[in-house]
Amino acid sequence: MASNKTKSLTGAKSIFVANVKGGVGKSTLSIMLARSLADRIPAQNITVIDTDLQRTATEFLSKSNPEINVEFLPITPAFENTNISLVQQFIKQNEFRPGHVAIVDTPAGSSQRLWNLVGEGYCVLIPTTLSNADLYPTENFIRSMDKVKARYGKSYPHLIVCPNKIPFGQKDFSIMAERLRNHDVVIGPPLRDLASVRHFYNGKVENWENKTNTNAQSDFKHFGSFIEKFVLGEQLDKIYSKDDKPKNVIPIR
Repeated sequence: MASNKTKSLTGAKSIFVANVKGGVGKSTLSIMLARSLADRIPAQNITVIDTDLQRTATEFLSKSNPEINVEFLPITPAFENTNISLVQQFIKQNEFRPGHVAIVDTPAGSSQRLWNLVGEGYCVLIPTTLSNADLYPTENFIRSMDKVKARYGKSYPHLIVCPNKIPFGQKDFSIMAERLRNHDVVIGPPLRDLASVRHFYNGKVENWENKTNTNAQSDFKHFGSFIEKFVLGEQLDKIYSKDDKPKNVIPIR
């Protein structure tokens, strides 16, 4: 085990990457989150569950990071009930594995049973751009998750909006914050372009740190620090334990 890696976490975590909207960066965020966490905790403590029929996370990580466990359980109309049950079983079992992190890459779509499953996680990462074309369905997805939490009287999962394709130097997120002000969400650190990280991969097992896109490296280092502190370190629990729950919190920029 590398000396700079966290030896133990306070508890197992199940992190869903989800949005009803396709093309917002769910699979790429799942991939890079897994890779970032592998620099911080033992890789054997990470499992990525790829439920997207496109197999993007499975194919990428099996070649770039074979030390990370990847399970392919496509959630499609033909396999929805069976594979949702399998993912649900894994999430339940994961609760008894201290220090383990499960990352679930979900497909686009509006299956209520899938969203009920997402509602069983510790947190949900919701990538979106600032465009109305993405923000409108994203808000609808957040609204559906709010209803799931309210139905079962739960404070979990924490909903974290991950701004994607953010222009360099942009610091004003007031449009997004205003759009989401009536929802129980946290706005995480911005990512300039999730899609750019795919240029790091050319079919060979290489470390992306050897590539030249320092912007993406910086963004994911920042994002990894955010996840380590606020999710693995449970700082979000402290934010939400206050009587007056803050809205649209941007913990770090």
